[in-house]
Amino acid sequence: MTVASLAMYPFIHLRPAYERVWDAVRSRLSIAAPALDWDLDPHVACRRDDLVLGQTCGWPLITELADRVHVVGTFDCDVDGAVDGTYRSVLVSPTDQPLADILGRADLRVVVNSPDSLSGWISLLAAADGARFESVEWTGSHAASIEALRDRRAHLAAIDAVSWAHLGGDGLSIVGHGPRIPCLPLVTSRSSTVTLIDELRRAVNDSVNDPALADSCDTLKIRGFVVRDLADYEGLSELAELW
Repeated sequence: MTVASLAMYPFIHLRPAYERVWDAVRSRLSIAAPALDWDLDPHVACRRDDLVLGQTCGWPLITELADRVHVVGTFDCDVDGAVDGTYRSVLVSPTDQPLADILGRADLRVVVNSPDSLSGWISLLAAADGARFESVEWTGSHAASIEALRDRRAHLAAIDAVSWAHLGGDGLSIVGHGPRIPCLPLVTSRSSTVTLIDELRRAVNDSVNDPALADSCDTLKIRGFVVRDLADYEGLSELAELW
């Protein structure tokens, strides 16, 4: 049995487009790759020895998964400010105050999807530049963080730019951005051969550039594919002092 997972953006309305793209990818492989698994947590999938292709966050990649996976590459995301497979989180607030004023609040409350999130927690710490938080609420997802801001339970959150593009935020304001970081890494099991890794790179690239899949890629905010290696993410360790 093998597993494939592209569930880091698990919104129901995106699943058909992801399945069309993945079906195109696996049709180009020499192995019999499985359909996408929507039930398995993507973080669990990336720890499986039989992972064909998965997607993870850049922070767990360098802190936990470096010796368990090979990096295949990343999608070049079609969102504001994204360049060559890199992007910046958006700093979102229920007010339109300048970021400096928000960070200067003595009662600054923030909401964060997860303590191991590069786009959420680490990007927020980098942008906050030493500001003190009165409280931190862990919401479990960027979607839940957006709802918490709408409910005015917090003054600020760092939201993954792709999640923001898919979900929107009526009544909320973008007041700043996090540091530029690589988009989410696509990974395969450490046991995958060099031949399979090369096949995956060609198959993903050819699929997202296939005119027949243009509508699906537009839906997913994917405009291309960039080959990456682990070394392209190891520079994130410079943010470790924030951890």
